[in-house]
Amino acid sequence: MDFLLNHAHSFYFGVAAFTIFAFLIAKLGIKPIVQAIDAREAKLARELKESEEAYAKARTLKDQLDAQMRSAEGRIAEMLVEARRDGEALKAQLVEHGRTELDAVRTRSLREIEAARAAAILGLRAEVADIATQVAEKIVRQNLDARLNDNLVGAAIDAYEAQVRK
Repeated sequence: MDFLLNHAHSFYFGVAAFTIFAFLIAKLGIKPIVQAIDAREAKLARELKESEEAYAKARTLKDQLDAQMRSAEGRIAEMLVEARRDGEALKAQLVEHGRTELDAVRTRSLREIEAARAAAILGLRAEVADIATQVAEKIVRQNLDARLNDNLVGAAIDAYEAQVRK
């Protein structure tokens, strides 16, 4: 105890210094630290709230874009169906037009063939008539009788008509 009695003034001085130091820290140091901690907590809470709002907004935009994509896919499918239908209709129209033109060409060709055939028949008849006339001249020159002349001309015409029928 001697020690305590001899050093009591140091003890009181130490307690007083500690009390003053604690008081100064409490008055000057704790408030700014608490304010800094509160400000940091408020900033974190604000940033968390902003990030949650941004996430909710992004989620809403994503849902809207997904809906638009589904709608666009539906419209694209409808457009493809319509394009196929239009293509089929155009194809049918072109096939029908082709058939019509083919029929027209065929009809025209048949008419041209028939006209050429008729012209050929007329030409052959003219040639047969010339040949018959030549035969008749030869017969007359040979002084054949009329009956033999008629038979020769008739035979020549029959032969010609038989060739034309073939």
